[in-house]
Amino acid sequence: MEVIRSERDIDKLPQLQGQLVTVGELWHPHLLTGVLGFRKMSVGVEESLPSSPPPPVPSRNYTSNGFLKVSCNGGLNQMRSAICDMVTITRLLNLTLVIPELDKASFWADPSNFEDIFDVRHFIDSLRDEVRIIKRLPKKFGPRYGFKPLIMPPVSWSNEKYYLQQILPRFSQHKVIYFNRTDARLANNGIPLELQRLRCRVNFQALKFTPEIEASGKQVGSYYSRERTIFSIASPI
Repeated sequence: MEVIRSERDIDKLPQLQGQLVTVGELWHPHLLTGVLGFRKMSVGVEESLPSSPPPPVPSRNYTSNGFLKVSCNGGLNQMRSAICDMVTITRLLNLTLVIPELDKASFWADPSNFEDIFDVRHFIDSLRDEVRIIKRLPKKFGPRYGFKPLIMPPVSWSNEKYYLQQILPRFSQHKVIYFNRTDARLANNGIPLELQRLRCRVNFQALKFTPEIEASGKQVGSYYSRERTIFSIASPI
């Protein structure tokens, strides 16, 4: 994903009417300060007083039942929702989650990996009190050692009972399961409140954009604020 590095680059952007120009603002509306009546942001104060990262939350101590690999398909919004679901399922089944793969062909058509869009370290650390997340599988579970994971798509719109009764037992035979499709694989309604809360936590806290994307969002927002350009948030999906 290309990063805007100067106001000269910003001037090259088309004059969009009614459409947001960066992905960053879609999930960080506070970056729109100064636009559409929001309180004006003092850039100088923010730059002079950088916020220190909060201390990491303590890790949850549990015995992992296996490793879950997932391939998120669809557009960015669908993949983001799928990541929230897969973290929730990982917690429910006491698994270890491998950093999700992003769709590069069917819809998104973008070569970006998870780490190109989201802050990987923040994602791992912010959820360590719920689930264990790793960047890659241990070597012994790689094709070099002849290991083959169970590849399957879970049933769409399934509740927690499906995963506890149909998926969890398979980890006793297959230490690694690879979900090759993850869109809408967890029911929206009728699941325990704690699972819904974790979904929200992943979406609004754990999935933070990379500093480069957030900086671009702030830069574009500041530019249009100065120019008094009115635009609205619209999803490109």
